[in-house]
Amino acid sequence: MHFLSLAAFALGMGMGVSIASPVRPGPHPARALHEKREASAHWIARTRAAPEIMVPVRIGLAQPNVHLAHDLLMDIADPRSDKYGQHMTAEEVGELFRPSGESITKVREWLHDSGIDAERHEISAGRSWLKFDATVAELESLLATEYHVFHYTQTGEEHLGCHEYHLPQHIQEHIDLITPAVSMTKFKRDEQVKKRAAPKVSSPAAPKTHFTPASMVHDSLVANIDFPCSVAVTPDCIRQLYGVPNNTLAHAGNEIGIFESGEPYYQEDLDSLFELVAPYIPKGTYPIVYSIDGGLALEDGLVGPEADLDLSIAIPLVYPQKAVFFAVDDEKEIELARGFGDTFLDALDASYCTFEGGDDPTLDPQYPDTGPNPEPGLSNGTWGKPEMCGAYKPTNVITVSYGVAEYQYSFFYENRQCLEFLKLGLQGVTVVYASGDYGVAGNGICLAPANVTDEAQLAQYPGAFSPGFPASCPYVTAVGATMLNSTTGLGETAVAWPEYQFYSGGGFSNYWPAPDYQKEALSSYFKNSPPPYGDTVYGTPFYNKSGRGFPDLAAIGINFFMYLGGEPNFAAGTSAAAPLVASMINIINEHRLAAHKRPVGFINPTIYQNPHIFNDITTGNNPGCNTNGFDAVKGWDPVTGLGTPNFPKLLEVFMAMP
Repeated sequence: MHFLSLAAFALGMGMGVSIASPVRPGPHPARALHEKREASAHWIARTRAAPEIMVPVRIGLAQPNVHLAHDLLMDIADPRSDKYGQHMTAEEVGELFRPSGESITKVREWLHDSGIDAERHEISAGRSWLKFDATVAELESLLATEYHVFHYTQTGEEHLGCHEYHLPQHIQEHIDLITPAVSMTKFKRDEQVKKRAAPKVSSPAAPKTHFTPASMVHDSLVANIDFPCSVAVTPDCIRQLYGVPNNTLAHAGNEIGIFESGEPYYQEDLDSLFELVAPYIPKGTYPIVYSIDGGLALEDGLVGPEADLDLSIAIPLVYPQKAVFFAVDDEKEIELARGFGDTFLDALDASYCTFEGGDDPTLDPQYPDTGPNPEPGLSNGTWGKPEMCGAYKPTNVITVSYGVAEYQYSFFYENRQCLEFLKLGLQGVTVVYASGDYGVAGNGICLAPANVTDEAQLAQYPGAFSPGFPASCPYVTAVGATMLNSTTGLGETAVAWPEYQFYSGGGFSNYWPAPDYQKEALSSYFKNSPPPYGDTVYGTPFYNKSGRGFPDLAAIGINFFMYLGGEPNFAAGTSAAAPLVASMINIINEHRLAAHKRPVGFINPTIYQNPHIFNDITTGNNPGCNTNGFDAVKGWDPVTGLGTPNFPKLLEVFMAMP
């Protein structure tokens, strides 16, 4: 649900508490339920919201041709199609999905008829959003709902939101979502950000990467890196495990893209690693920085563990090719916002942008920043400037090691992002996401049953499985994690690190059905290896058997050797497996470009048609929610997907395609 702090509107946002013009009386057209929030033990409705509270409202307009989008992508991404590889331009994609004039007109007429006069609302430059201010009383009448003050048990904060809302049936097809409404969020506090002495990321999408000092394994590790791969994973180990060659190609424009948020990298760490395990990389080799909305790539005294890890994995594999470092959002907005991903997508697609900054004022970072710059001289000259829209061309491959639980935001909020990943696929971009590190408990959270509302019962409820997002979106390639046998160093199994509760994220989406490209794999899984669970727990399904299954594949995700803050360390997480797989895809693109072919783009249809290009993982599981989760079995499974890549076979398949 979209919750907004009462204080934020009345005081923090500089708005007086007043009552807007009364709602124009008249007959109400037939209405239909548009959004309804998931039950959660963490959000408790306390009281009805005061009717005079003034709220900034945003209406996300429905994009046309969405019903055609999947088939368009399959025409381009399915190797059996005559149109394989015929990617679209960004301009062609933008025109295809631009909201129609009819939708804008009908929604504005509905607002006018409901008492929200035309002078009170305006359309965004991209023609995708309408905005206006309204009182709670007006919103309740407009959406046929009741707004409540919700208590968030994790922090004690209070927020504004509703359980569900309704729209007139003739308007429903023209609207994706309305905020504030049902999507969960915390309010963004208007307070000064103090300068940090250590790295800090408060976003719910922050990666759960595990770090262990290398000295805990062996004091002489740095002096002698020639350890078994089960002890220390290095670039040479990756090449040995998966048959990845030493890359010698660097086609202009084929840099690998790495997403980071609030994570500056530390150049000295990279130099130390390269000197020890990749001496072919010159000292001082660094990524190309694409700063988005004040995002920092380098900051004195700060080390971004995830940034260091991603670059430590990708650069040695793709060199002499470079990496593009997408540094997203300035420090203040990262600490205050609770949304995820929209500002990054804005910077790649101008049509996705909304108003003064941020796509959802209750979730996303807001630009330009107001007030004094908390860190003068470190904002790359972007402090106080408008949000960046369509500023950068996406790289051919983008890897992201961040994610949330699918239920944390509404379907409509996440579906707009998922559609953006589809649009990137139409343009020939491969988007790789880590599947998460919590097993079947997405972001460490299990779902509450729909028929249990008592707070005490909710607190004790073990919970149904909770998929992670964006890994659950059918238009990204989700990567799980494996590990080597610690005794023999041979053979991979699904990762299991109980000490840190690290298990490969996987399961089935509650939002998106299984796409055609994986239905055969899922059918085989349920037929030959059905999970040992009943249909429901406390009346709620354990998981959605008809949902999009993830991950799609896996790679080693533990004992990665790196430097962190000048000291040797080991790292673990699906956030390590994702850039590893992305690097392989980037190398494949190098070979295709050298052969005058196009980048592979969205790879899922191809890999599901060619399961032989993977090393099948059949041992291990991904516990969570007081269960053993799912088991790794023969064929695809919701722990390691199709398995780990066999690079020579992967390359052979993709090079055989036009």
